[in-house]
Amino acid sequence: MTDKNLALVLLPEIYGCNTFMNDIKTIYQQRGVTVFCPNLWLRAPFPYEKQQQAYDYFRQHLGFKIYKDIDYLLEELQAAYDRVIVLGFSVGATLAWRCSALGHTDGIIACYGSRIRDYLDIEPRCSTLLLFAKYDSFDVTAITKVLRQKKNVQTKIFPAQHGFFDLHSKTGDAFQAKAGWNCIDKFIQYICEK
Repeated sequence: MTDKNLALVLLPEIYGCNTFMNDIKTIYQQRGVTVFCPNLWLRAPFPYEKQQQAYDYFRQHLGFKIYKDIDYLLEELQAAYDRVIVLGFSVGATLAWRCSALGHTDGIIACYGSRIRDYLDIEPRCSTLLLFAKYDSFDVTAITKVLRQKKNVQTKIFPAQHGFFDLHSKTGDAFQAKAGWNCIDKFIQYICEK
């Protein structure tokens, strides 16, 4: 990453801005990237053992409609930075996917956004990288076949479980996460060089 005028917006899983998000933020900041991780939850992150409580909180207080609030941030960042990229995980990936159609970002990276399947009508207006876990709660192969037909969309399926990037979680997979980060870094480099 050599582009000093890049803004990276992190959109977390249902747990909120936890240690996993802070780890990512630190890595990219050390590379000279300006990183934003909006605390949409307006509270401390949920621990992993409170998954159901975290999911209920997201559903009741945020929901996937909050992508409009994220888009306001993206629009502001677009005016201040040469490039704006969104990197989302799980619910954050679905929020990123919804933002992809609004035109205020140069690239979207969505990692295991299982609810993307509820928004297949979206047509991204930016380069979009969708990374899925093969062992998820839905037919990943069928959904990626649909998504691959869309303009600006690349997909990749990893032989892992939902949440495989997060090495703090039970489903973290260091080998598959490393492969995933390689894809993400190449994609970000591609966006920065456009």
